[in-house]
Amino acid sequence: MRHIKTHAAVIGKIVLSFIVVMILMVFAGLIIALMGAASGLDQSELAVSLEGNQLVMYGQLLLFIAVAWAMYAIFERKKGWAFGLKQRRGAQMALQGALSGIVLISLSGVLIWAFGGISWAVSDRDPALSNSLLQGLILFIGVAVSEEIYSRGYIQGLLRYHYGSGFAIIVSSCLFALLHIMNPGILETPLPILNLLMAGVIMALARELTGGLWWPIGLHLTWNYFQGYIYGFNVSGTVPEHSVLITADNGPDWLSGGQFGIEGSLISLVMLVLGTIMVYLLYRKNAQATFSSRARL
Repeated sequence: MRHIKTHAAVIGKIVLSFIVVMILMVFAGLIIALMGAASGLDQSELAVSLEGNQLVMYGQLLLFIAVAWAMYAIFERKKGWAFGLKQRRGAQMALQGALSGIVLISLSGVLIWAFGGISWAVSDRDPALSNSLLQGLILFIGVAVSEEIYSRGYIQGLLRYHYGSGFAIIVSSCLFALLHIMNPGILETPLPILNLLMAGVIMALARELTGGLWWPIGLHLTWNYFQGYIYGFNVSGTVPEHSVLITADNGPDWLSGGQFGIEGSLISLVMLVLGTIMVYLLYRKNAQATFSSRARL
């Protein structure tokens, strides 16, 4: 009976956190829609306004952060498990994660290009590109921080506390992939889901082995930013407005990634698997030393 109550409580907390975010997002969208209607926009104009509204987009990111932190503060703080933001050598870990993201996404893009899946052309340097690069950086900093705090900070931490690291890595990675289920093109082939699952695994494993969120935040930021705003791929189905390189899709989808972008490619899936192996080999000794010192304490 105790185990059933524990399972129900854990599932309930995860579901509650997501429902709260969705309710607040709907509420915020209604307010913006009412303001738009009051200003004379028709239904189609309201839909376009909401879809591209930066206030809605950044509000969603802030809601994931706020709800994850509130759930932790209310239900979990006194239990003693670490959320992951207070980390020794956090800046160093973030830098290592960021460099790893650049290497993995660059190798993926170059290999897809080398095998003929895409063609590249260099964009003209103009103020529109510069503004887009800056806006993209701000956006993906928000995406990386919010998704890591929610997926690896709260959900993975909660699951790890109750069920152990292996279970937490697998389930949090599955839930991370499901968070993107509404993205354009995600169900056209199995590869987008598999890529997102593997992205979840590499970041969840890094969160366990490095002892905090900063390595996954660094990788998440540069992986997204470089694929969209440097190499010109769609980012999980969304299209960057401007990028340093303009990408032409030569197909087939399993190679180029198709509408979903590089995360729909078999090449990026292979790179994520190799990256996960490298994370394990590089940081397992660090994790063993950390756990050993805790045991002596």
